[in-house]
Amino acid sequence: MKKIFILTLLIGIFLNPFIASAEFAPASDRNLILTDGTAEVIGANDSVRISISVVTEGWNLKMVNAANMNITEKVLLAVKMLNIERLTLKTIDFRVTPQRDYKAKPPKIKGYEVHNGVAVILEKFAPDQLSMHASIIIAKALENGANNIHSIKFYIKNRTLLENKALAHATEKAIARAQTLAKAAGVKLKQIVSLSSYPVRKPPRPNMLRSAGIQAKTEAMAPPMEPGESRIQAQVSLAYEIE
Repeated sequence: MKKIFILTLLIGIFLNPFIASAEFAPASDRNLILTDGTAEVIGANDSVRISISVVTEGWNLKMVNAANMNITEKVLLAVKMLNIERLTLKTIDFRVTPQRDYKAKPPKIKGYEVHNGVAVILEKFAPDQLSMHASIIIAKALENGANNIHSIKFYIKNRTLLENKALAHATEKAIARAQTLAKAAGVKLKQIVSLSSYPVRKPPRPNMLRSAGIQAKTEAMAPPMEPGESRIQAQVSLAYEIE
């Protein structure tokens, strides 16, 4: 009796892998249709980041730095006095660069350049408001001594809703393509066995406006701004089991 039990147990152990294999065939052994879908959603930009800098030069570092501080404080105060809701100011760059005379042997320092960069950030505005505020901020900064508008970047603050919409459309396209392929091949779709997705991010092109050493009339210092739109893409890949 004991020998019969052991023999039965061994047979069960050897048969189990084959039973499992028959019940749960790996995806590679299934008949599949592989397809994908891509979708793009366009949304109006509602935010902007403006990089403003004050650059001063001179032979005396202490005087150059003091002049830079005074001008930067004046620029910041002028922007703050605009009283724009949800406006954020942040220092993004400060550097002191020695200017060397390489004709001298050995080269010697002939002066210094002090660069103080500040980011002005506005988020969640209607396009018209965003355009107006960005233009006024640039004008005020230039009027009060800023001499470099390094970059202007418009963007969408909350991309999640648009990304979800793009993913939903991409999935619908992938399923529709699978249905078309199945109909053309004379087979039936059984179930989705694999589904993967990811947003396709394209870095926005910043609007560059360089203005080092600007000498202009006050009324000409407010350039028109166009916030534009952002394009959000998503791609979905899926595998359908067929019968």
